[in-house]
Amino acid sequence: MKILRRYIFLEFLWPYLGSMAFFTMLLLLERVMSFVRLVAKGYATIFDLFTLVFFSIPPTLAITMPMSTIMGALVAVSRLSNDSEITAMRAAGIRLTSIFMSLYIAGFLIGVSSFFLTDRLVPIGNIKFRTLYQRLTIARPSIQIDVHSINKISNITLLVEDVDEKSGDLINVTIFERKKGEKTKTITAKRGYFLPYDISEDYMTLRLIDGFILNPSVYRPAKGDLVFDSTRFGVMDLFIPMLKKEMKNVAKTPRDMSVKEIRNYLTKLKAGSRSYNVYIVELNKKFAVPFACILFVFLGTPFAVTRGRSGRGLGLGIGVLIIFLYYIFLLTVERIGKSGVINPALAVWIPDILFAVAGAINLVLRKKV
Repeated sequence: MKILRRYIFLEFLWPYLGSMAFFTMLLLLERVMSFVRLVAKGYATIFDLFTLVFFSIPPTLAITMPMSTIMGALVAVSRLSNDSEITAMRAAGIRLTSIFMSLYIAGFLIGVSSFFLTDRLVPIGNIKFRTLYQRLTIARPSIQIDVHSINKISNITLLVEDVDEKSGDLINVTIFERKKGEKTKTITAKRGYFLPYDISEDYMTLRLIDGFILNPSVYRPAKGDLVFDSTRFGVMDLFIPMLKKEMKNVAKTPRDMSVKEIRNYLTKLKAGSRSYNVYIVELNKKFAVPFACILFVFLGTPFAVTRGRSGRGLGLGIGVLIIFLYYIFLLTVERIGKSGVINPALAVWIPDILFAVAGAINLVLRKKV
């Protein structure tokens, strides 16, 4: 049995590693493209690029490890089933639970590793990533500007129709500026761009080209309206004060905390409040998602065995479907749990419970135990 279990484990190991490499690269691809944009515009160096990718790996692996577990199990078991090796083992009187014991142990070890990764390395990676990314982009705010959206920068509200891909200039800019004790000033410009800025400075400069300033000057109570002064300009520099709170994204979120930190923070919150529910959800996710590594092996192996000689393609398709359903279901109940409609601790475990029941029923009905 030791030789047999080692043999089955090796059948699982290589598909697992290959799946994890594939899923990790796939999820990192979008981030890498945005990082390349920073390098191409001269806002970051190649070293910064590799550093950002490095800090992105732990949170990405926390997602891909459970996904890769079921794919590795399905590929391994499908291969053994297609070659009639499982049939031969069962003919020798070996139960499937014994045959797949090495897979269950592998799922358990991957789950433990996933928990350690989620609890210790993911928070560090998230904080360091956001700190570096914000240091690189705060000097070039155009990188963070969303077109056709409301962008809040310090005391101004900024609307941008488009961003020039080559120059990074903002196109068709509308700004609403309101200072304390004053009416809101409206500024429009055909183009604009941010001058180089260092985070040690108190202001950053937005240079506007060819526009108008609409400034409320006189209020007429009798008519209930305002009189506006309109001023046209060719070039104007708008100085935007940068407060320390502009670095607020570096602050820890529940996802950036370890289990111990979350439990300590929960003592400061009122039970039943939305903030309390959010922290409870994140606390339980640190256990529920790693547990899915074991669950996926338990759920996936019967499907692979019962496919007979239908090929690996169907087994892989089932794996992708299970992964998709699990994460969609998890995101749905997570949102419900945070709202307090159902118990936030139970909400995160509902997908695991239902998928475990489905796997047990599948084993029993097909008499594969």
